[in-house]
Amino acid sequence: MHSQEELRWWWDYGVPPLKPNEIYFLSLSCRNKSLTEEERQYYQCGRSEMFAKQQIRHDTWEDFLKHVKRFEVRRDAYLTKSGVPFPQKSLVVYWNLTPIDVVKAMRDQISHLIEIQSALTDSALKGSKAALDDSFHKARKSFDTAQSLFARNFGTKVWVDIDVDKSDMSDSDYCEIRAFFEGEASFRVGDVMYVRTGGGIHCLIRKSALNVNPKWIGESIQGRIGAKEAVVNSNQMMPLPGTFQYGDRPVYVMNKDDFSEGDKLHR
Repeated sequence: MHSQEELRWWWDYGVPPLKPNEIYFLSLSCRNKSLTEEERQYYQCGRSEMFAKQQIRHDTWEDFLKHVKRFEVRRDAYLTKSGVPFPQKSLVVYWNLTPIDVVKAMRDQISHLIEIQSALTDSALKGSKAALDDSFHKARKSFDTAQSLFARNFGTKVWVDIDVDKSDMSDSDYCEIRAFFEGEASFRVGDVMYVRTGGGIHCLIRKSALNVNPKWIGESIQGRIGAKEAVVNSNQMMPLPGTFQYGDRPVYVMNKDDFSEGDKLHR
């Protein structure tokens, strides 16, 4: 963890309260884009691997903090496919901006389990050992699959995220982005939250304040600052403020002073 104070600010201002049918989702992941080709071969890390996933069912700061701290483990608690600890410079804690709708996730999970059960029965009736082994493999992985199903069934959306990819983001780039939002795009101060990450900036726009096409926002920002890309983040995953990304890069909200007590989502 980089800063518990940053994490608490994020909880107060960035995390929407849960509804009865919702949970929070976060994961510890490895991104191999920070590795050299030789390191990728050594560690055998895929492009993006979520190797630790957690769901938070209780809408309290104490429970949120407890789950984040669970990622502070021995390095050998999680190993790559080559049997060695994940390299620190590849790690990131991802937070799902939008809570998960458990009812939608349960429906997908039930359908998936029925598919596995049918495949097991069909394999046994056909006497196909290869098909049976494959079905049992899917059955053994059903818990992991269930977590992945939960990760992509979204509930109530509060933020629309424009992910601006530019690792060498400068102060002038940030000022240019702010000038765009507060000028041409006509957002008021406090309707956009800027989160600095290891790869650029995530611009979180209040959905209630969004009255233009977010794709246009991304294209406009990309052209203004020469970003590699600036796109709507459809998977809802963002590095968690208050943690480190890629070993030593703190993730933090850049414009905390734009927000007042009335902007808190948790009070």
